[in-house]
Amino acid sequence: MQLPLVYRLVLPGVLAGMAGIGVGRAQAQPADAPEGVAEPARRRVAVLIVAASAEVAPEMADGLGELLVGAVAARGGVTIIGKEELQAQLAQSEEGTLECVGSMACLGRVGVQLDVVEVIAGTLARRDARWTFNLNRVDVPRGEIVGRVFREVEGDLGAVADALHAAIPELYAAPAPEQVPPAPVDPSPARLSLRTPVDGAEVTVDGALVGHTRDGGLTHELPPGAFEVRVGAPGYRVWRRRVRLAAAREVAIAVHLEEAYEEAVSPLLFASAGLAAVAFGVGLALGVHSQSSLELTYAQRRSGEVRRADVLDFYAAREHEAIAANVLFAVAGVAAVGAIVALFFPERRRASGPVALDVGPGGLALRGRF
Repeated sequence: MQLPLVYRLVLPGVLAGMAGIGVGRAQAQPADAPEGVAEPARRRVAVLIVAASAEVAPEMADGLGELLVGAVAARGGVTIIGKEELQAQLAQSEEGTLECVGSMACLGRVGVQLDVVEVIAGTLARRDARWTFNLNRVDVPRGEIVGRVFREVEGDLGAVADALHAAIPELYAAPAPEQVPPAPVDPSPARLSLRTPVDGAEVTVDGALVGHTRDGGLTHELPPGAFEVRVGAPGYRVWRRRVRLAAAREVAIAVHLEEAYEEAVSPLLFASAGLAAVAFGVGLALGVHSQSSLELTYAQRRSGEVRRADVLDFYAAREHEAIAANVLFAVAGVAAVGAIVALFFPERRRASGPVALDVGPGGLALRGRF
């Protein structure tokens, strides 16, 4: 049986606090430890998760951060340094913290300043009903990432919490012998420089948001390696490329975003169809009425007295009604033709969001998501 979401997010942090694991807490000896025997030194670990998109409130990221703190504390032998102390050390806002999470050099520098051996940093993003979180476990003394987890989850925040809790063992799992990367020759970070005239475009690296383009581009530090880079903006097709970065080198790429369009029903269709219906209905009523005959009163029929002027006025009015009906029928026909033209020639306008070319069961298709 699963616990409600609020307990899944808050309970690990409460248990960690009851166990005496927290920021700045003095290390005490266990009650049953022999006198004169010191408790083994605890490893200092910094843990935080920050929101990486506008759809994620900072409180959501903080709640998952508490869950991550509880899971790391449950492994034992650690003292947790939380988000507040990290931000105090950075002296930056949520946006500044997000930039630091994406920089290996920044995380290493903060880790040294806080005297921690590990930094576990992650981002949480959301687009429509899909959540993504990315966690990196950084070994500060060695200056490298020793664990990485990336997940895409559909559902509510509770499903994200379940996926995060299930991913913790993978974060600490040792790589298979054949997958152990060689020791880096140069620990210096690489720099990825993207240049595009479109400001405000989202830039993701391996699915994690790293920032938005401003003043003609974006420059971001990454550890050496190969990454999938995507750039997307509303009204443009998503640009993507596999990039390999070398240590202490800068790779500059010109990103050309192609404009994307979508088809929509033209307002002319509804206007023409409405006009055709009204004109036809009124014309039909006038046409039927124009065919009516002159009706005489009972007194007129008995006396046989019918004024010539009345007869002429009656048939003149019927003739006018017939002419008006024919004109309205013509208007209805023209409006119907306009509606048919609008139906087969929809309006073409700029797409409201990023458009990606995906491969689905029916083949290639344009999807309105990043």
